[in-house]
Amino acid sequence: MAMTLAELCTGLPGVTLEGGSSLTVAAVTADSREAGPQVLFVAVRGTERDGHDFLKQVRTTGCRAVAVLADGPESDVALEAGCFESVIRATDTRPLPALLARRLNGCPDRRMWTAAVTGTNGKTTVSYLMKELLDRMHGPCGLLGTIRYDDGRTSVPAPLTTPGGPVFYRWLGRMVDTGCRSVAMEISSHALAQERTAGLRLDVAVMTNLGRDHLDYHRDLAEYLAAKARIRELLQREAQVGGTEPPGTLVLNAADPALAGLAGGNERLVRFSADPAVAADLRVTACHLGMTGTRLELDWQGLALQVESPLVGRFNVENLTAALAAGIALGLDPVHCADALAGVPQVPGRLERFPLPSGGLAVVDYAHTHDALAAVLGTCRELTDRRLIAVFGCGGDRDRGKRPLMGEVAARDADLAWITSDNPRSEDPQRICAEIAAGFDSVAAPRASSRRVVVDRTAAITSALAAADEGDIVVVAGKGHEDYQLIGDRRLDLDDRAVIGHWIRESGGHA
Repeated sequence: MAMTLAELCTGLPGVTLEGGSSLTVAAVTADSREAGPQVLFVAVRGTERDGHDFLKQVRTTGCRAVAVLADGPESDVALEAGCFESVIRATDTRPLPALLARRLNGCPDRRMWTAAVTGTNGKTTVSYLMKELLDRMHGPCGLLGTIRYDDGRTSVPAPLTTPGGPVFYRWLGRMVDTGCRSVAMEISSHALAQERTAGLRLDVAVMTNLGRDHLDYHRDLAEYLAAKARIRELLQREAQVGGTEPPGTLVLNAADPALAGLAGGNERLVRFSADPAVAADLRVTACHLGMTGTRLELDWQGLALQVESPLVGRFNVENLTAALAAGIALGLDPVHCADALAGVPQVPGRLERFPLPSGGLAVVDYAHTHDALAAVLGTCRELTDRRLIAVFGCGGDRDRGKRPLMGEVAARDADLAWITSDNPRSEDPQRICAEIAAGFDSVAAPRASSRRVVVDRTAAITSALAAADEGDIVVVAGKGHEDYQLIGDRRLDLDDRAVIGHWIRESGGHA
């Protein structure tokens, strides 16, 4: 829908409008390449680039309106002599692309239930579980997350876990238009820090856990936690509806001590725990793990519940419990929520299983931190009394500190290890592998009897599969659902699942 600048800017704090207020805008962007005659360009000062540096370029596209920082002298140079018909000056432009796009799309978050999840691990699985639960319990549910964006009619691969504000609200608007009654979404720490979801009205926010990740972007774990904790701001209601509606509900993992300090705001709170020893509103009392599924027994404030799920592994106990807690927090019947989770299939690239001709099993998982790798290996250790074989690497141009930590995990928790490339990007993959191997070699008494460095990821996977015997589990970690590899400036086709499937067929099996 199109709106005038006056309609777009009314009531926004720290914003003044100069020039024609009746100018009509049909879209908002912070990307100069998307600017145009009916597109409002917002100049955002980022960590690497400053949108104000592109104002002259934007003018050549026919763009008639821009938003700039009120105290930005560089913007005055580009705006002199009436280059643009209308100028919005703001004390902070970072949240503006999202706030303005929300209005342009009719505030879609107020027209359906909104459920979001953040955390280091489990976001994708929990979002899938919430989507399926809401589909069954409340009607059509959209999805925004690491694997795909789905508006109920169209589904596309996701370029980002959480898209930028204009794209984010455009998808929410499409969901409303296609009849979605709810949305399940992942919100990353980057998105929260960069205010890609500014203005969002959340009904429920799940916080799964906190581990080491993204320290190439966040300065330390405290800053990383602070970014994720900003999801609580999206549960508040005062700014939107004058405080007449109660805030949304924070669903918090009570078993993670790193999250303990987040309780105590004015949002409603539901605590969950997959650890029977940790007190919580929703608590697992017993779990039964198997190669084909999981059965949970839980207590919800004195009510006994049971969940049967085809998902496997110890960490999926936590994911299932988190999704169940989210459904209950939305006011849905606890027993019916538990029943709804029974039909959710395995999530692509999340502990995805492939039987091998040898009688072993290959498992593909997105685990790309040392905590996540340890969790996957620990989960698989409970499923077999034979060997665990790990194939993994680390991404280039990212947190180097986790490389030796992942090597240490493999040395302690696997029986054999193949260290290989992940997405090396601009770095030398051999050097990345050497830094991982240094961590492996630092373990004084490793469980793993050997480790090999095979930089070619396909070769590493097939070599590990060939080494597997009956009952062994080969864990291929780091890329999960991804079907590409980033090497230098090239994006190459590479899907761990396809590599495994091809090897199985070539070995006489069925994939």
